[in-house]
Amino acid sequence: MRLSVNPTRMELQRLKKTLQIARRGWKLLKDKQDELMKNFLEKKDIFFEEYEKLNKEIKKIFSLAVLGDGFLSPEQTEKLAKKSEAKISVKMKQKILFGVTSAEFDVQKSANPINYKKSQSVLYWDRAVELLNENIEKILKVGALLFEIRSLCEEIASTRRRVNSLEYRMIPDLIETIKFINFKLEEMERANTVRLMKVKDIVRRH
Repeated sequence: MRLSVNPTRMELQRLKKTLQIARRGWKLLKDKQDELMKNFLEKKDIFFEEYEKLNKEIKKIFSLAVLGDGFLSPEQTEKLAKKSEAKISVKMKQKILFGVTSAEFDVQKSANPINYKKSQSVLYWDRAVELLNENIEKILKVGALLFEIRSLCEEIASTRRRVNSLEYRMIPDLIETIKFINFKLEEMERANTVRLMKVKDIVRRH
């Protein structure tokens, strides 16, 4: 759609500069979109691979916990959990790349999660606690990866809207307007030439 502007040389120069900036902006955004998409596909593959492994471990933990619950009362499991002296310290680092925030977790574990006599528990419950302790870092890693993938999707969608706006709206509108101004200026130039020729003709006759 042609922009509503005055067909002057000054306006023409301004629009040409705007077009150059718009094309440069489109190229930068397109490169960003391609890089984001590449990053997304890499992260997606890693996520599903890690999720599959972790999902198997979590199913195993739940199965063992359910079996353990068959031998222990809710009061007993609550007492066992309270006796645990295990502590987890989590430090998070944030990185921002192409407008996308990602997190890295540094997990420090201390003390043994099983701090009770074996006779007070059952093997199923103990194994469930051990597996959960072993997989806590993986759970955080997969969660952080999922958050990053969601952020990537949002940034890709936002960048694509801007790319499309430039490619299909702003740049074509500028090109159409520049063509229109060029046509109008050429038309005015021809009209001025005709007037000058008439003036010269009148001058010669006199």
